[in-house]
Amino acid sequence: MSDKQPDVLYNLGNAYFLLGETQKAIDYYLKAITQREKLNLPPKSETQYNLGNAYCVVKQIDSAIIAYKKAVELDHLNAPALYNLGNAYYIKKDYEKSIFAYNLALKLNPDSSECHFNIASAYRDN
Repeated sequence: MSDKQPDVLYNLGNAYFLLGETQKAIDYYLKAITQREKLNLPPKSETQYNLGNAYCVVKQIDSAIIAYKKAVELDHLNAPALYNLGNAYYIKKDYEKSIFAYNLALKLNPDSSECHFNIASAYRDN
């Protein structure tokens, strides 16, 4: 089996996501993750990040949080994953964790007006 297959599965996940077929996207992201593990290839942060985004679309917020956390574990500089982790915690009304994630994202991207706004919203709603 080719080492490229996990990337093909990942790209299929992206294609299905763009087509609005979110459950199929999730399935392909999970297949890509599993295939990378089987081939002893290092995991990719972007696969976990996109998986988290897909889980958010289908309102599986707990699964999204797990995926975003894995994305950040794999790449501590993944500001979008930290930002979306903050959004996921905000949806769950876990404002303290939301603020923490947003602050980490802001350290990486201090000019993010969206992040500043969301921190203010989380403090307001806390």
